Amino acid sequence: MADKKDELKAKLRRLGVVKGARDLKPARELKPAPPADEELVRPFSPPHPLRYPDVEEDFQPLETLLPGGQLVETAEGSCFVLDHVYALEHQHGNDRLADLLTFSPAAAAPFVQDARLAQHDFRDFLFLDTETTGLAGAGTLAFMVGVGFFEPGSQGECFVVRQYFLRDHGDEPALLLLLDELLAGKAGLVTFNGRSFDIPLLEGRFLMNRMPTDLRERPHLDLLHPARRLWRHRLGSCALGSLEGSLLGLRRSQDDVPGWLIPSLYNNYLRSGDARELVRVFYHNQIDMVSMVTLAARVTRLLSQPDPADHPIDLYSLGKWQADLGFSDAAEQTLRLAAQGDLPLELYHQNLYQLGLLLKRNGRAAEALPLWQQIAATTFEDVTAHLELAKYYEWQTQELPQAIFWTEQALNLLASGGQRRTYNPVHDELAHRLARLQRKLAEA
Repeated sequence: MADKKDELKAKLRRLGVVKGARDLKPARELKPAPPADEELVRPFSPPHPLRYPDVEEDFQPLETLLPGGQLVETAEGSCFVLDHVYALEHQHGNDRLADLLTFSPAAAAPFVQDARLAQHDFRDFLFLDTETTGLAGAGTLAFMVGVGFFEPGSQGECFVVRQYFLRDHGDEPALLLLLDELLAGKAGLVTFNGRSFDIPLLEGRFLMNRMPTDLRERPHLDLLHPARRLWRHRLGSCALGSLEGSLLGLRRSQDDVPGWLIPSLYNNYLRSGDARELVRVFYHNQIDMVSMVTLAARVTRLLSQPDPADHPIDLYSLGKWQADLGFSDAAEQTLRLAAQGDLPLELYHQNLYQLGLLLKRNGRAAEALPLWQQIAATTFEDVTAHLELAKYYEWQTQELPQAIFWTEQALNLLASGGQRRTYNPVHDELAHRLARLQRKLAEA
């Protein structure tokens, strides 16, 4: 045991570990700083997406970088405000801003469960989007609040994108006051994921500044939920940037900045005072605002006027949503439109199944019969249609041989697919049904 201790002490001494401070080596002397006029050699550093100025002349105020921006004074201080004015004929991707005004928020009212939307026009709504210092948490700030609204102009009606920006955290009360004054003239809100993120965040900031707000109580059309219900089957990602490219026909310029980088750009601005990289953030928020207008037009048009020219997958998604909400007549019409298009086989079966189930629930099982037969004739693994056919012939028309035939077809399909190798409750249900049908046929 002693040998091991001695060996450990020897290793510690070799490493320079000593007991107490008496034998510690003195600290290395620090070299004095070079004279102010001595040239400094800077070490090489790899490229970085942020550009920091080498001389003070490179710093430029926001008003210079963003023409038209101004400091607006309020009773709570000042806030930087920038307006962009768009004519209604402005082309944004494949759509014009004026397209939205041909539709009404009423089209979305039954789908988002807010009947108040039907009482207003889109001119009564404020489009809203925030850029924040983080994703969540009590310390998260909305350092930029973008709003958009329709208003009369000297050259006719236009759409205004207004951006409120915090030069530092002390500007927040002024920003909230200006936002509240604008909200006073609007009835409701249009956002993209605002119900889960922007509105709770702003509501919390109003509360922290002891300012009342009714943001959560206003009529609100959050475009994210309809976008997912209508386009997730076809497009997959329903992030706003993804929808711009795959649905709206829009490609952003190189002035844009990815959303995940925005908080660090603002934090770097607060540390350095250099606002040049923030121009990209203003552009990002501005395009978000305009894209919400054209996306709202796409949503309300499809909800109110589904057309045979629409993509059949989108029609299937809409029909299923209508059926889930109990809009039987509209769902039947939409699903029949989708069936006329070129759907992938799996979605084609799902579309026919939704339509057949809808007819069955409305007491029109005989009309659903050819739909079940079509599914059964083209499927290679799903026995749902076979089971519906067996039920129909057993209970609706009492044609027991037909009921037995479709039950046996379902069992054969399961066996050919190898699904009997493991326990399958559907197989047991079909076997039990076949035995019952055979007894009933024998007794008859």
